[in-house]
Amino acid sequence: MSKNDLMLVSFKPNEEHFMVFFPMGQFLSSERDIEPVLKEASQLYEHSIRRMRSVINEINTFRKEHRLLPARVIWKLGNLIFELVRNLEKLSLQIDGIYDHLVRDLNVKRKWLEKVIIFRRYLPNQFAIPESLNWGRCEKGTRRAAEKLRQGMNLN
Repeated sequence: MSKNDLMLVSFKPNEEHFMVFFPMGQFLSSERDIEPVLKEASQLYEHSIRRMRSVINEINTFRKEHRLLPARVIWKLGNLIFELVRNLEKLSLQIDGIYDHLVRDLNVKRKWLEKVIIFRRYLPNQFAIPESLNWGRCEKGTRRAAEKLRQGMNLN
């Protein structure tokens, strides 16, 4: 299935939950019962955001305590984002403006979020990251750092 075959959806926070929105034209042209799919998508997004917020709380704890932030924690957040995208694709859905959604719902800066996603995109295996490696060693030149780690190279 190509990206063009995926129905675009948006999520809006509503108290403790998320409402899902989609273009009416896609609904009218769809041959399937869209209501259960949208309900599942809303629950999936809500669950994913909760998990991501938990990791961000962990990140904020490291920062507040002035401890070095392990690069694996950043990778974990990026992986949760990739999981969300994959799970929505299984429902034939795609978020319309994923960066805007995540910046709003996770209360993070876009540039930082982009680095998180780049790190995960170019480093598919968390075990390529030494447990002792801190995020500060990867944050500048994120893609280059991820590619070096993927190739088993040292970041020195």
